Amino acid sequence: MTIYKKLLVVVLVMLVMVSLVGCGGGQKAQQSQDQSQPADTKHGGTLQDALGADPPGLDVQQNSMLETYYMARLLFSTLVRYKGGTTDLEPELLAEMPTVSSDGLTYHFKLKPDLKFSDGTPLTSKDVKFTFERMLKPETKAINQWVFDPIKGAKDMEDGKATELAGFKIINDQEFEITLEAPYAPFIQNLAVPCASIYPAEATQKAGEEWTLNPIGSGPYKIAEWVHDDHITLERNTNYFEKDLPYIDKIQMRIIEDEATMTMEFENGNIDILPIPDSEYPRLASDPNFSKMIVENTPLNTYFYVMNENVKYFQDVRVRKAIAMAIDKDKILKELLNNRGVVAKGLLGPGIPGYNENNPGFPYDPEQARKLLAEAGYPNGFEVENWQAKSETFYKRNVAIQAMLKQVGIDMKINQMDSASWRQSRNNGKVPIYLANWWADIPDPDNYMYNILHSTQTPGWSINYKNPKVDELIEKARVSTDMNERIKMYQEAEKIAIYDDVSIIPLFHIKEYYIVQPYVKDVQFHPTGIGSYNYRTMWLEKK
Repeated sequence: MTIYKKLLVVVLVMLVMVSLVGCGGGQKAQQSQDQSQPADTKHGGTLQDALGADPPGLDVQQNSMLETYYMARLLFSTLVRYKGGTTDLEPELLAEMPTVSSDGLTYHFKLKPDLKFSDGTPLTSKDVKFTFERMLKPETKAINQWVFDPIKGAKDMEDGKATELAGFKIINDQEFEITLEAPYAPFIQNLAVPCASIYPAEATQKAGEEWTLNPIGSGPYKIAEWVHDDHITLERNTNYFEKDLPYIDKIQMRIIEDEATMTMEFENGNIDILPIPDSEYPRLASDPNFSKMIVENTPLNTYFYVMNENVKYFQDVRVRKAIAMAIDKDKILKELLNNRGVVAKGLLGPGIPGYNENNPGFPYDPEQARKLLAEAGYPNGFEVENWQAKSETFYKRNVAIQAMLKQVGIDMKINQMDSASWRQSRNNGKVPIYLANWWADIPDPDNYMYNILHSTQTPGWSINYKNPKVDELIEKARVSTDMNERIKMYQEAEKIAIYDDVSIIPLFHIKEYYIVQPYVKDVQFHPTGIGSYNYRTMWLEKK
């Protein structure tokens, strides 16, 4: 045997011994690896998803429809985000969580190095400043300015008195500071909402009005094709800052308005993940195969009825209270939602600090409702028109409420509108009465109380409610750094607005159920319900 052959044998023997040692001593590690699936087995494939309506646009500063927010999580990134399925914040575009001065006013931020948008252009502090200022400029007509309202100089920009944000200071391409007008406890949480997504300054300005149709972001995906009212195709963003993510190469987002059709497509294997419609839940839950694919999620939400106080009937609190007592919330929860949730007794829901399950609620009492209507001058009731964006789920709930109101003499006609027209009417304070819902942007009571009940916000809901005492309590709670004190003030404001003034009628807080194909792995839900799934880490098992 030559020296070369002898050396070869020695090397082979040593390799075998190393291999044996690895197998013998690493059995537990190997099992763990099999359970977690190595990264290279997770990459690839196309996820078949669906939306219930074509998004009215993808500019999250101008649109807050659920479909727009779903898409935002795919296309954009925010400075901070919620850690996989929890309400704990972690950096997203930031290199680390921001630091705050001792007086609670000035925050220091540092971006991750070498960030890029999906078109390859750098993402810097200038883009962050541009994003904030664009939101606050009157010409943007943003509907989510509340996110940046606490920043010094924000109001001046909103009022057209300034063109730059006084409280935003660029230090360099990676670092910047933000100064607030007053301490505001949930400020960092505000920066995690989809409408705080960071835009590229140059590309946004260049696109103009077309931006909402083909935006550029720094999220895990980018738009490959959008055939309106049919589908949106998204492909992996190769410039995404988390180099190993996302796992899935492509997402086919089909537009299917009919819930039965959408469910049938899942059953036929043409959709991979789906929120279960109310009407389909009993059948799927009782099916021996599909029931094993159902996953429960408890988002932060409240459904409520809005009565526009600019409408003559609803200017009388007795009428508003009569409607609250005419609606059988338990019946709706049982018959339409299949007990998937709890009756709402206030605006704040489960999971939100300040939620009080011992609130009395409005009892179902049609006889008392008729008496209140008579006292208000409507012994024979009246006729009113419900305006609602087209939705099969909302229509069915409105029909149930329509029948209940009929029993006390109120004839409510239902007018289903296209989403864009309805949204414009609502934002302009013109919708007479309708079913509304709020899915919390952040797990903080201010997100509910300020955005729905403060007098600066109620016109955009077509509520048009104003109570100086409620405003005062909310404003004081916003700047307090003592959570216990904040909760007391929010609860007092809630009592006045809901029980004394009946500004809105809380109905229920729902639980959501999804059905997921067995090969779709690591499904995580956004903790507040806004933004759908964590598409970054979802992966498809090879078939």
